This record gives sequence, structure tokens and C-alpha cells, in this order.
Amino acid sequence: MADDTLKFPGYLMGDPEPCWTGFPQTDSVYDLGSKRELFVDDFFIRDLAGDVSRRVHKLIPDEVVLTLDEPHEFTNNSGCYNSLLYDGKRYLYYYRAHARFGSPSDPEGNMEFIFCVAESYDGINFQRCQVNLHKSGYNVVLDNEMTAPLVGDSKKNHCPGVTVAFYDTNPACPENERYKLIVTQEGIRNGALYLFVSADGFDFKQKTGRFNLGKCSGYDSPNQAFYDANIGKYRLYHRGFRSDGGTWKRTIMTHVTEDFITFTQQAWLKFDAGFDALFAQGQELYTNGIRPYFRAPHILLGFPMRYVDGSMTPGMHLPSPYWEEHHNTDYDGEWNSRIFSRPNLAIRKFHVKKQMRYALAATDTVLLASRDGVNFQGTQESILTPPPQDDSWFYGAGTVAVGMAVTKSKFAHGAPDELSFYSPECCWGEGAARIRRYHIRMDGFVSLHFAATGGELTTPRFTFTGGRLSLNIATGAFGNFTAEFRDENGTPIPGYTFADSLPEIGDDIEMIARWKKCGPDLRPLEGKPVQLAIRAKNADLYSLAFVPYQDDPELPPYK
Repeated sequence: MADDTLKFPGYLMGDPEPCWTGFPQTDSVYDLGSKRELFVDDFFIRDLAGDVSRRVHKLIPDEVVLTLDEPHEFTNNSGCYNSLLYDGKRYLYYYRAHARFGSPSDPEGNMEFIFCVAESYDGINFQRCQVNLHKSGYNVVLDNEMTAPLVGDSKKNHCPGVTVAFYDTNPACPENERYKLIVTQEGIRNGALYLFVSADGFDFKQKTGRFNLGKCSGYDSPNQAFYDANIGKYRLYHRGFRSDGGTWKRTIMTHVTEDFITFTQQAWLKFDAGFDALFAQGQELYTNGIRPYFRAPHILLGFPMRYVDGSMTPGMHLPSPYWEEHHNTDYDGEWNSRIFSRPNLAIRKFHVKKQMRYALAATDTVLLASRDGVNFQGTQESILTPPPQDDSWFYGAGTVAVGMAVTKSKFAHGAPDELSFYSPECCWGEGAARIRRYHIRMDGFVSLHFAATGGELTTPRFTFTGGRLSLNIATGAFGNFTAEFRDENGTPIPGYTFADSLPEIGDDIEMIARWKKCGPDLRPLEGKPVQLAIRAKNADLYSLAFVPYQDDPELPPYK
């Protein structure tokens, strides 16, 4: 690291890395097998023609599932540092509590974090676990007493508040260590990570010593890991500070390990050119939330908090001792008029006395997708933004905990399951933090949107395993899709052409494509190099997969 990269007191940065410019399109044949392909990136898109484009979809708000108002947990400082895991039977939601940033009625606040747990069997109804392990609270799994040995004589013991849980799916993992915590000793320069393990998700013990991960790491944000079956090892993701044309930017670093003792050299995540360009416009990534997507485990999805520091924009803040000490910049001492578009000016005036960003930084959630764990394609549009509430639009709002759940649709009556995420509310406000559930369609993060005038998708060449083509697709009544298979030379295959394809309409996560004479039967094409083309109008295509063959049900004779 060059000496001149240390520009901001207390923060480390790495040398800039060349950005990744996208997935290469080659003439090789992709072995798709029975994997599900999503359109969260450009990997399975060879060409788009007509009026069709990738569309980012937002998470849809539902009910509040937890209000952190118990005496031992009352907090306005929870949220994106939380994590959800599924152990095959239930969801365990781990959240930081007890700490408060302060408010006009409680100026001092409290920064003594605890780490609590609640459980759910449906991802909608949560109950605090009665674990009775620690005197600090009946559902506490980590507190200052447990992490005191990690910090020694340090006055700052935020370890329980900078912790992320995960369930270890490694086949070689001992059964009494399936539940794991990545515990952080907070600090930009001298922070460290530790591994804690548990047999039941409640009683955690320290497993390893300090992780030695190298320079440029910023250990004051959620640092998280998971077992990646694609490589048979664990991936760890954490925040780093990277130099960017003489300024610093929060972004993401990664390592690989087999034992949480020895780690590969740190690597910066690299992004497609469009997403990477947003860093020069003020985008930073505060968290990462990266995990394999369970319906397509070969794809890693991340849901980072995108952070925009309004206090770094002249005219957006009041001067304070902090700003003057670190920036030596004179300002006119007036709120910029844009601040009046944000709610709760009284609370902002209180927080701005400590740090400008406490009152003026804003956050949302974006989506990242990767095939190799290092190169990511990002959505420039947010998939979640802060809600229009009077205690919102402080940083931390509009963000989600690590992990997702499968939940029943409120439509019921045969409607397919959905995905749920969990987002904090009342960050920095006077009341108790709330955790709200949001949902989205299965695979529904990004679709190929075909306008009413129609368009066409052409995929790369591939081989597949299975006997039917299943599409996650939604059309309008004045819409449909047809599909065509082409051979390795790009020639339409008789019986599977657009002219043979039966136009289908509807809304289903498993809609089967059919042809006039062949029906849904693709077994003659299985294992052969093919190319797929889909024409559609007034439709959104979210994913596709090849599934085992089965006969269509018999229809009564038409009279």
C-alpha cells in the first residue's frame, strides 16, 4: 500500500484495482445440466432483440415481525448487522440490541451491545427464544461478558453488535459446530475477526483466535462467511477501504479458507463497468450480504447497503467540531434546502452535532451477482429504499439483514411461495427499532421484460439434462411466449421451431413450454449442444431450468 493513500484519519485504503467489464461471450458450449439460470447478470444472454431489457424489481413491504422493545434489548441501533439462517427445520434471526445512538430525550445513549435470537417456522411469525443462558437477557447468545477476553483492556467492546451468524452446510463439519458466528473486534486499523461455534444455535463458544487477513480491512461492519459447495471451501466477505482517484471508498473484500485459520490473500471485488462507475459519483458499499442463492447455488447473490454520505457534499450540513477537526473546511453554517425533503429535522439537528453523516448519510439496497465470488455484476437501481416514515431516511434505513426466507404468499389458494427479507426501521429515532418483513417473487430480483411490441432472447450454446423446459414467467392476458431450439450451427430444429411452439400465457414459477407435435418432450435434445430463443410480449421472464420429463395429463375429447 502506497503511503500517499492514507488520506482520511483512521482509515486504510488499498491501491485501486482495474474494474471487471463483464462476462465474456464465447463460442464454447456451456454445460447447463439441470441448473436454474436467472437473469441477475448477463451470463445466459447471448443477444436481445426488439423491445426487451433487464428490469430490476423492488422488495414489497409487509408486516413488522419484531419490535425491539424488551427492557434488555430496547434499541434504535439494529438492522443490517442482523442475520437469518435456516437449519432445515426453522429460521433463526440473530439481531443486535440494547445499544442506542441517543436522542434529545436521552442524549447520552448507550453503546453496550448484546446479540439476541428469535425463531420462526414460517418466516412470518417470530418468537424470542427462551434460551436462558446469560444474565444480560433471556434470548441473548452473545454479550460483553463473553467477548471481554477478545478486547482486553480496550474501552470499546462492540463485538456482540458486529457479529453475523450462518449455518454451516459443509458435509465435513462436525455436527456440534453447525451454527457459527463471525465475531468482530471492532476497529479500522486494529480490528480482528473470531469464529464462534454452537451445536444448537444458542450456546456459542470461541473456536479460533484472531484471523490474520491483511491490510485495508475495515472491521467495523458486518463480516460474514459461508460454505461454498462450488469450491468446497468457505468464503469470507468483509468491508475494505480502497483508494479511488485520491479519495477513499467503502467497498468489499474477500478471502477463501478451509479451516478459518489459514486464508487466501485478500482480493477486492470487481464490478461491471456500469456499476463500478457509480463509485466516482458517491456510491459506497457498507455491507455485503453475499450468499449462494439456494435455487441456483452456482450463483452468489449479495444485498449490500449502498451508502451515500451527504455530509461529504458542501452545503449539505451544519459545521461541527468533528467536521472542522477532520476537514478544516469552512461552510456557511446553514442547512442546504435539500435537507427539508427529509423527515424529522429535530432528530437530525441533534445527531449532526456528533457527526454530519449521522444526520445526512442515506442508504438503500442493491443487488450483486457473481459466478466466481470475485467478479460481480451489480444493479444500478436499488431493490429497496427507505420507507416514507417520520423516523426514516437515516443511514441504515432501506437495508436488509443477511439471509432470506421462503414464505407463503398472501394470495394463498395455490399461489407459489415467495422470498422474504427483513429490514430495520426507526434507526436513530426516539422509539424502539422495528424489523419489517419484505417479500418478492421467487427468483424475482431481475427479469427480462418484454414490452407489448415484443422482443426476443437468444441464449449462448449449451447442453442440458432433463426432459422439459420450465420457465418462471408472468405474462399479461394480451401477451404470450413461444420458444425455439436451434442446433450448434444456429439452425432451427424441426419440431421445436417458433412455428411449432404453442403460445402460452399465465403467471407461474414453473410454466412448461410445449410444441405442436412434440408436446413438452425435450428428451431427443438432451445432452446435445443447442441454443434457445424465446419470443415474448407483455411478459417478464425471471428464470428457466430443465426439469425431468413427465407426461401431460390426458384431456377429454374436444366436442
